[in-house]
Amino acid sequence: MRTVIFAHGLEGRPDGKKPTALKAAGLDVIAPDGRGKVLAERIADLEAVLADRTDVVLVGSSYGGAAAAILAMRHPGRLAEVVLLAPAIVFRDPPLDRPEAVVIPAAVPGTVIHATGDDVIPVQASRDLVLRSPHLALIEVDDEHALRGSIPLIVDTVLAAARR
Repeated sequence: MRTVIFAHGLEGRPDGKKPTALKAAGLDVIAPDGRGKVLAERIADLEAVLADRTDVVLVGSSYGGAAAAILAMRHPGRLAEVVLLAPAIVFRDPPLDRPEAVVIPAAVPGTVIHATGDDVIPVQASRDLVLRSPHLALIEVDDEHALRGSIPLIVDTVLAAARR
């Protein structure tokens, strides 16, 4: 199975519910600590983890989803798949100066999971991303921003990506 690199959100942590659930499902998960770091620092940390790896599944949640999207744009040849969880691609935070310019390369298959009840990142941001990157699958769920009720779906989605 492929290694999973997990980028957590602003309120997340490397040992949070999502990465812990992925590990419990038998996945090899690397989750850098992004707490207290701006987007550019998180991206640099993820690039360091990715540096000697290829064929990984990159998972990013919220602010970590923004970092994962940038990483997918910069290093498509290193990624097998990307799974974005309510990606916070609406913020203008360097190097994400133009959210509308975020496009996941067609060489990187992936899935976006976003809650219709998200009051932090509008689901329309993910809809727009998928319009710009039509090879991505969009799964809209009846949940809230943290996707706590969708953890089984997230685990199943990442497991399937890690096995392909």
